[in-house]
Amino acid sequence: MGFMLLRAKSRLLSGLVLLAVHKAGCLSELDSVEVVGECGPRDLTPECCLKKNPGQWEQCTGSSEMAQVAETAQRSVSTAMKITAGATVVAMTGAMMPQINSAERRGVALATDLLAKVERAIEQCVRRADQKVNDYHFNGRSPSWEICQQVKVGEKTTWAAYLGLFKHEESWPCLREALDKLLPKRYLLHPRFQLEEWTGTWKFLNEEQVKQIVLKHGWKGLLGTIEPDIVLMDEKGFIVQVYDLKFPCPETNNARWERYKGGRWDDEMQGGVYMRATRVKPRLVSPRQGVVRED
Repeated sequence: MGFMLLRAKSRLLSGLVLLAVHKAGCLSELDSVEVVGECGPRDLTPECCLKKNPGQWEQCTGSSEMAQVAETAQRSVSTAMKITAGATVVAMTGAMMPQINSAERRGVALATDLLAKVERAIEQCVRRADQKVNDYHFNGRSPSWEICQQVKVGEKTTWAAYLGLFKHEESWPCLREALDKLLPKRYLLHPRFQLEEWTGTWKFLNEEQVKQIVLKHGWKGLLGTIEPDIVLMDEKGFIVQVYDLKFPCPETNNARWERYKGGRWDDEMQGGVYMRATRVKPRLVSPRQGVVRED
């Protein structure tokens, strides 16, 4: 876990260093940043995209801010900046194809005792990830409100968003290990769903479909899709539970659904869109509150 966190931190820090040099006025020439290392089983990460498409920062990350930094990087900087690939694997291998409930067919709820064990495991993984990341960055302390609001990367990415990314990444291995034991082949981590315009129905995008969209349109091609953190299925593959992990910053804040700003779901609540897409009431999970019961 600690090694994965260190590796993830080094990847983002390389971007941060580039940005710092840029702000200092040292970058003047067009260049790409070299990407080294082997991609993991999931090759949809920005790092792996950059490895296959050198220099295509905006296409691979969806970030115009980071693209501008990379595009102005001088050659002397590129030799020093090595982005190490090796990202978290989405738990899809061997899993069932998720089916969305319909008026005619509904999923069968998990047994009460099994659901309780699964949710305890999810809570434990979320709390462990939260603690590990806080330990790594703040020597065991939780960041204050003032720190959470400070910009960490670029001009927009705050410490709150930066830490949230790391804490999600730190959660996946723990969740995979736990759910492999409790609910083998009946769960997915951060699966993606898309609304079909011509039918008005939602469909699951498998790994290959997502990959093709990203290769053709960049990460912006996924705008309008949704990606809940955890989906649980019954024995026939029907979605029966949906969870979204939240890491409030500071930790005293309650977990809450975000409101979309711009795009297809402008001004809609995230939880409402998830519910329409999966036909299941999604639940929030946070380190302090655990699985949030809203009903």
